[in-house]
Amino acid sequence: MAVFCGVASPALTDGLPAAITPLFPKAALPSPEVPDTDILTLTRFNAAPVSSREVPDDIAEVVARQANISNFGTACGPSLSVSATSGAMLSVRLSAPCLPYDTVRLEHAGLAFTLPMPMTGELSFLLPALSETGSLSATLSDNSTLTASTPVPDAREFARVALQWNGEDHGELIAEAPRQLDGQMFRIGQSLDESGAVLQVFSRRIDDLAASGVVRLSMRTRVTTANCDTGQTARVRRVVPHEPVSTYDLKLMGQGCEAVGQSLELKNVLQDLKLAGN
Repeated sequence: MAVFCGVASPALTDGLPAAITPLFPKAALPSPEVPDTDILTLTRFNAAPVSSREVPDDIAEVVARQANISNFGTACGPSLSVSATSGAMLSVRLSAPCLPYDTVRLEHAGLAFTLPMPMTGELSFLLPALSETGSLSATLSDNSTLTASTPVPDAREFARVALQWNGEDHGELIAEAPRQLDGQMFRIGQSLDESGAVLQVFSRRIDDLAASGVVRLSMRTRVTTANCDTGQTARVRRVVPHEPVSTYDLKLMGQGCEAVGQSLELKNVLQDLKLAGN
């Protein structure tokens, strides 16, 4: 019977030695015997040949497929849709899931405004129709342009004056009207730099007017260090029944940088809106 001689650790667990230490832990162990190299037989294993084109093509396909998927797992392809709703409004939906936080420039009836895309790349809003065709275009930061249109037959039932402010220092469209002629003021867009634009629209339904009167239109702007010398630019569109549709540009002269901080109201720039009751 073989006997192993060693030193038991004093620590016991359930009456058994916790560890056994050899008598000579630092003793050198004998080297294993290596057979004579003359009797060794070496075998070479060769990998099966693989076409150099297969792997790159597969990787390229996966990369291309993933490049067309957004972080939310939706397809990257942008889309624009527009539909007419009550009150001669356009319901706009823009989808660009692979361009989150992008700035998009939208144009309708010769006027433009800019909006930032949210994190999801999905944008929806209402826009007062400024023409009966209801056409709209959207230009993304990659210079791709989307278009959509829808008929808006009840646009002829509204009198609308729209003002597009260009640049970061946008002003304000003001409409003063008797209570019976009071309408709605819409503000669409967000401008963060000189390439941006904001749109304001005064709208009044005319088929339910019980009285005639005049809506006084004016503009208010603030003098800043950015426009005190160069001034500001804007564009106006008037869509009023029984008068020709007009679109024209405005150039507001700089007031001098000593006027920085002042607020100016321009009362003789825009033509007032004359409405006749039924």
